[in-house]
Amino acid sequence: MTEDEIFSIWAPDESLWSCWVKPVLFAHMDSPLSHLPTVEPEVDVHWAPVPEQKHALVLDLPGSEGVWVALALAARGYRPVPLYNAVPVPFSAPIYLPAIGKAIAAVDVMPTLSSLRTGAGRLAHLSLASDAPPIFLLDANRQGDGRKMQPHEFDNRSVCFTTDFPSANYLLAQGIRRVLLVQRGATYPREDLSHILRRWQDAGLVIDAMRMESPGQPEHIEVARPSWYRAMFQRALAAIGLRRARGGGFGAWVPDPSAGG
Repeated sequence: MTEDEIFSIWAPDESLWSCWVKPVLFAHMDSPLSHLPTVEPEVDVHWAPVPEQKHALVLDLPGSEGVWVALALAARGYRPVPLYNAVPVPFSAPIYLPAIGKAIAAVDVMPTLSSLRTGAGRLAHLSLASDAPPIFLLDANRQGDGRKMQPHEFDNRSVCFTTDFPSANYLLAQGIRRVLLVQRGATYPREDLSHILRRWQDAGLVIDAMRMESPGQPEHIEVARPSWYRAMFQRALAAIGLRRARGGGFGAWVPDPSAGG
């Protein structure tokens, strides 16, 4: 399949949610590295509400895990909506620096890229309703591991913005009244995601949360006002220190200090 065909499977014209699918990773599907073999894990999604209950799910899970969980949920009637916004390291460049024992990129998106390609075949065989409730997919590793990026490393750390998601009014118009956040290690959302969930909460949506490693009854959470909530310059503040990719999304080489940037 071509990158356009794969993208159209994840973002079909008839879906209510396709306009939010990020094309960033799909633009790199023609690379041989996107064909790397993937091992599909067994995923238990017994915890998920039935689609008829009209929940929106937000999977903020590391790497490709969110893709596999979303595909298992798609088999039950949910519509995956990938929001991955980091570009991979250029395919002509090395991906690992053996001299210092670390990857050249801040975030390894190759497993996610490969799983989106592999998962397209499964998704294409599902007959999902045009108004199937959405599963928004984020990479929990999007802000890297906290290391300071050095010259000649590839900085593809990213954040999510309120404009990456539908408005609360749009969700409510589709009959969605509750949102379930699924993460590992914590139930409270990360700072960037808090801006989205707080807006939804202010509009009347109920926010629940669950940890993937201990699935069970979700707990209701109250999302506190994050820093600079609804400020005109909040988006600019959130992106300080990040590097935009020329074709969209996040990712660029860290220059030598003498070169600027």
